[in-house]
Amino acid sequence: MARTGCPAELRRKVRMLTELDINTEEIKAKVLSYEEDWISRATAFPFYTLGRSAYLDGKKASYFDSEVMNTELCASFSGLYAKVLAALSDQLGEGVYMTEDLACPGFHIFRSAPQMTNMAGDWHYDYPHITLGIQAKDVSSFTVAIALPASGGGMDYLDDKGNECHIPYIEGGMLVHSGATRHRISGLKEYTRGEYRITLQGHLIRRAGKMEVFW
Repeated sequence: MARTGCPAELRRKVRMLTELDINTEEIKAKVLSYEEDWISRATAFPFYTLGRSAYLDGKKASYFDSEVMNTELCASFSGLYAKVLAALSDQLGEGVYMTEDLACPGFHIFRSAPQMTNMAGDWHYDYPHITLGIQAKDVSSFTVAIALPASGGGMDYLDDKGNECHIPYIEGGMLVHSGATRHRISGLKEYTRGEYRITLQGHLIRRAGKMEVFW
């Protein structure tokens, strides 16, 4: 499939918010300081998460035992969460709140490795509420790029004709999308020793009339 520019129908579904006023270097340093709490998610390449997620853990008891990690993340990354909630609230024109009973937004962490130049993420859709068995409305997903390789990073989409569309990330920028268009993590373009790809990941849902973020 040839990679194309982002077609009009996808631009309507995907919205890159104005760059958030956050200190990405400080946030990256905090994420790295929690290395002993990272959860390894692959054996073939160095992929980790800081926090639990519905798509990886939603069918496990460990997902619903996230209170301790939620408390730790909210304490350490309170400024980042506040900026994210404020930006989402501004865009939606209503209050957006942190979850109280699900895993809070957490981090994807990829440490650069030579083999990653020959791979990308799996094509998928985001249906976290279905995985968790939650009745919800207005479901969407968001990503905040914290650290990117020098060669860049982003997300790939497939349009209605199967053409690949690339949307680049910017450090400190937040991408919001419906999750209902087939997408994947873009592959590493060039290997450089010691680099990281770190993103904050989360979802939005409406429950009992209130918009909440979780992962």
